[in-house]
Amino acid sequence: MNNFLTQTFSINNHPICRLKDIFKEQYVLGLGEFMYYISKQDGRARLVFEVWARSIVGSLPASCWQCTSDYSRIKKAISLKRDGFKFFTMRRAFFFDCFYLVSKLDANLLVITQVFLYKNVKDLIAKHILNDVYNNWGKTTLSKIPPQLILHQKTDEDFHKNPLKRILVVATMSAGKSTLINALMGYRINRVKATACTSKLCYLYNKPSADGIIVKSENGGYLYNYDVESPQKGEFVEAGLHFNSSLSDSRICLIDTPGSNYSGNQSHGEITRKAIVSNDYDGLIFVSNALYFDTEDERMLLDYTVSHTKKPIVFVLNQLDGFNPRYDSIKETYSEFEAIIKAKRIRPLIVPLSGYYSLLFRIKDRKLDDVETEDLISFSKRFQNDFYTLPVYCKNSAMVKGNQNNELYKSGIIILENIIKSL
Repeated sequence: MNNFLTQTFSINNHPICRLKDIFKEQYVLGLGEFMYYISKQDGRARLVFEVWARSIVGSLPASCWQCTSDYSRIKKAISLKRDGFKFFTMRRAFFFDCFYLVSKLDANLLVITQVFLYKNVKDLIAKHILNDVYNNWGKTTLSKIPPQLILHQKTDEDFHKNPLKRILVVATMSAGKSTLINALMGYRINRVKATACTSKLCYLYNKPSADGIIVKSENGGYLYNYDVESPQKGEFVEAGLHFNSSLSDSRICLIDTPGSNYSGNQSHGEITRKAIVSNDYDGLIFVSNALYFDTEDERMLLDYTVSHTKKPIVFVLNQLDGFNPRYDSIKETYSEFEAIIKAKRIRPLIVPLSGYYSLLFRIKDRKLDDVETEDLISFSKRFQNDFYTLPVYCKNSAMVKGNQNNELYKSGIIILENIIKSL
């Protein structure tokens, strides 16, 4: 996996932010010139620079992505003094930024960076500072580097020291798979449509900090957007964003698969089957529509999954918000579903859940459309009924622990997230 998708590229408390606008512009112009030169105009480098620079100055200066013949912009940035402090320059912050941003592209660029900057730094004090930053790079502390920069680096590095957990999510059409994945992320990334949405595997990575979204398209290009919900599924094959859920601290990747029974394109099922048999994941979530489970298509997918995976399976009995307390029994449905799984001679780890209510509750502070607003009001009333406290139907008592008055707990999503973290 390429860690580029899960890096944090913006900073909201950079020491340069304290300076006047004219000096902030001078700083980012120098940083842009450096990144332009050192990366040989790599598109990823421009993305990294522009996001970092925008978080410092707001809007980018004109022609910030170019090089002067004598690297005058870099030299001006290195000579920049902090406002009000005649002898307090911003050299360390600038050198740190140069090393830090190129390290997000390729660690091999660190040596090239040091050689290039040393060649273009004229005074001995600046050369001493440059060597000090370079020679101590990667150590626990960097002498006299602003603490907010060190914290930014440490947060990203600590996150990436954790092993990546990959979770494959499979289902037949209309099981609510995309909605469930949205709920686990806390954003509407997978737009739910009446027709099949996913036509390929889609990898959704959690990032250590809220930092917009970066996506990788099928042609290998990268795009960044501050609005996490702006990309549409189908426009990208991989994405990195900070999950707005209890998975936010986990280094995790959710792998979305095509609906296995989409009649419009038989290759969808083949893509899903290949993903299952590859076993290139740490756990598998099998999503079933509680209103219409055990269909012929679902039985075929279940048989194939059980026969070809070597990894733990978590079964999600989804869309239980559609049950009516007067006519339906969640307990009986759960037992019937459990019997089907037990017949496959595997451990029936089942989570009763409402993916849609989980999602609505998590995005309620953002702009909802009229239908979502009405559904949230309706669901909030519905889930006041103890009938919809979904975790209590779990047979595994260890799964039921939690605050039963918490709306997210009632939806079942917290139980599922706790299981994912334990896989």
